[in-house]
Amino acid sequence: MDLIDYFSTHNYNLSTPSRTLAMNHILEQKILADAFIEVIYFVDEKQKIVLYHTLDMLVERHIDYLNDYLDLYLEKALNETHESTKRCVSRTIFHQLKNNKNLYSKEQKQQIVHTMFDWIILPSAVATRVNAIHVLYFLVDQEDWIKEQLIALIEQNLLLQEPSFLSRGRKILKLLHKQKS
Repeated sequence: MDLIDYFSTHNYNLSTPSRTLAMNHILEQKILADAFIEVIYFVDEKQKIVLYHTLDMLVERHIDYLNDYLDLYLEKALNETHESTKRCVSRTIFHQLKNNKNLYSKEQKQQIVHTMFDWIILPSAVATRVNAIHVLYFLVDQEDWIKEQLIALIEQNLLLQEPSFLSRGRKILKLLHKQKS
């Protein structure tokens, strides 16, 4: 059974046990990230979301899984529009940068920065925006303007946002102001 058939016929869901089964299959079968990313784009929309959540879980636990296929991942992932998928993408990038700020090339970091700012400014789910501000925090040293724009954006939104955004926003502001001094 090929990968597309396997992931199309095994109806994984968003529960942790189901995603763990999918993740374990990927690891046991030694499925490379490029092949898995391609599968994500061949299954139906519902399974695509589940597989993005699985990929997020996989990268959190096996941080190097995507390393050889970062261009392919970003090409696909940064163009996602479904909120659940955007949340997974921002969370995956967050974990990667938390582990290694130098993982991505300068060009890749620029793509990430622009997408994360878009996801904060344009209507996005709070989890996506919270992850995006943290991703941008990890990338403030890339360009002079990032820190100032991030501070302004967080401060502008502090009164308008949900508690989770307020909490993370305050935390990031504190870290950014500490860097300024």
